[in-house]
Amino acid sequence: MVQMALAAVSAVGQIRAGQAQQRAYNAQAEQARIQGRSQAIQYKQQGAMVLRNLNETLASTIAMAGAGNVDPTSGSARVLQDFARAEAYAEYGTALDNAVLAREGAAAQASVYRMAGQAAFQTGVVNAVGALGQGIQRSLTLMPGATAS
Repeated sequence: MVQMALAAVSAVGQIRAGQAQQRAYNAQAEQARIQGRSQAIQYKQQGAMVLRNLNETLASTIAMAGAGNVDPTSGSARVLQDFARAEAYAEYGTALDNAVLAREGAAAQASVYRMAGQAAFQTGVVNAVGALGQGIQRSLTLMPGATAS
């Protein structure tokens, strides 16, 4: 009976260890998801700054052209504005793409952690069954009149 009790305690310990590992992996998954959201927000802020800088550049170009009695909607002033717009739109698009990639990468990493947690739990259950089986086998071999296999 002592062997059976020890096997049961061991089995419970194995299951609890698997559950603890699963909780740890789930916490890592949540942390990865939060980190991805944080990175996505940073990239969106970067995109907003790009647009803000574009507005400042356009305002500066228009102001300088006006101060020099030049039409700000044509000639070199217009070329500078078009160039600034093209560069800003490219940077803004990259920032938005990076935000999406950060969220998707974090979701993928979170999924990996969740699968690892599930595997850890299942391993705990399998180990528990093994511990019980060994306990039963030991207890049977220690019983009077039992034959060893």
